[in-house]
Amino acid sequence: MVNPERTRFDSALRLRPKGGLIMNMTTLVKTKRRLLLRGAAVLTALVVLAALGSPVTALAQNSASQGPEGSWLYTVTIPNPPSAPIVFLGTETYSAGGGYVEADQLSFMPGSLATAGHGAWKSTGERTFLLTYVNLTYDGNGNPTGTSKVRQTTRLARTGNSYSGSGDYAYYDLNGNVVLSGTFTITASRILVESPE
Repeated sequence: MVNPERTRFDSALRLRPKGGLIMNMTTLVKTKRRLLLRGAAVLTALVVLAALGSPVTALAQNSASQGPEGSWLYTVTIPNPPSAPIVFLGTETYSAGGGYVEADQLSFMPGSLATAGHGAWKSTGERTFLLTYVNLTYDGNGNPTGTSKVRQTTRLARTGNSYSGSGDYAYYDLNGNVVLSGTFTITASRILVESPE
């Protein structure tokens, strides 16, 4: 008569023909445990990939719900009556946690030489945020002349890939006295990843 339990575990029994039934049952349990752990590891990896690397998540990284985090190409317009407005381009990067850096064309013009701007931003509501940053300023010979400060309020478009805003700026001498100030408007487009052609 054939023992049904022996038939059920026959493959495990063949794994170690010299071991007893207890040893072979241990081997079977270890094998099943190993398979379960591998399955759990694969499932964990799939969950992590789905959360971090899916196309839906990548799209969400550029959505308005994420705020301004990322890099932008912006255009600033400074009224300059009775002359034409002063218009220049810049690039900026908003980091998660509120960090900010920028560089613009105006900073390289004689008479307004400045370092890249560094500052902070914070969300003020749905698709709105405030920004403040400073630059160190220099004359045409590279001598320090003081600092500048920019303060801006901004609203992201519903797509999260453009914004518009306005603000004010001030230039300070080495003693902290205001030597020039004014207002501006700004528009920007998010810099998106593109594939080469």
